[in-house]
Amino acid sequence: MENMQPNTDIRQTNVNNSKIWMFRFLVLIPASIMLVSWFLPWWTIDIEGFANNAAQIRPWGLELCGQMGGFAILMKGTEMPSWFGPFMWVFLGLCILALGVGLFVRGPKIGLGKVKFSLSQILIGGVGIAYLACGIIAAVYADTRMRNTFDVPLQGRAFIDMGDPLIAYVDTYLLPGYYLIFVAGILFLVLGLMRNKITGEE
Repeated sequence: MENMQPNTDIRQTNVNNSKIWMFRFLVLIPASIMLVSWFLPWWTIDIEGFANNAAQIRPWGLELCGQMGGFAILMKGTEMPSWFGPFMWVFLGLCILALGVGLFVRGPKIGLGKVKFSLSQILIGGVGIAYLACGIIAAVYADTRMRNTFDVPLQGRAFIDMGDPLIAYVDTYLLPGYYLIFVAGILFLVLGLMRNKITGEE
């Protein structure tokens, strides 16, 4: 009977370790989706009779296609500040760092009253919230700038007159890369909340 207790403890430890590694694997799924969405364009504009994907919004700023040539000057005012690109790459780096720490840390629970979360939950769920906020802020900001500068919606069809040959209808779209923000963000949030149930930890 005395020898059974150590064996039970060992089996329980192995089960818990397996669940923890399963959780880590699950977190890699939204992490991969986040990276895919990061390197895909989030928005594009087609200028009828002139160029498809004439301009694209990426996490680090606006990119113009080569066909814009000298007409790129007409997009002046839509570019982001010089610090914005580096800032967004630092943001991505901090998200990856938080995920890396969140996968292995087992810190004390933090919270108010009966609502408490472990540091791992806070870090992983926090990345989800931050990435969701990034997508929402990007869309609101881009929509405001496009409407104020060119009277063009974030998604839809509009007529622009910026001087020959840029007198045309344009079509604007949010691309799959943008929607993947919300897939990754929601998965991070769900996994953060469900961490202890998945791992079997209290």
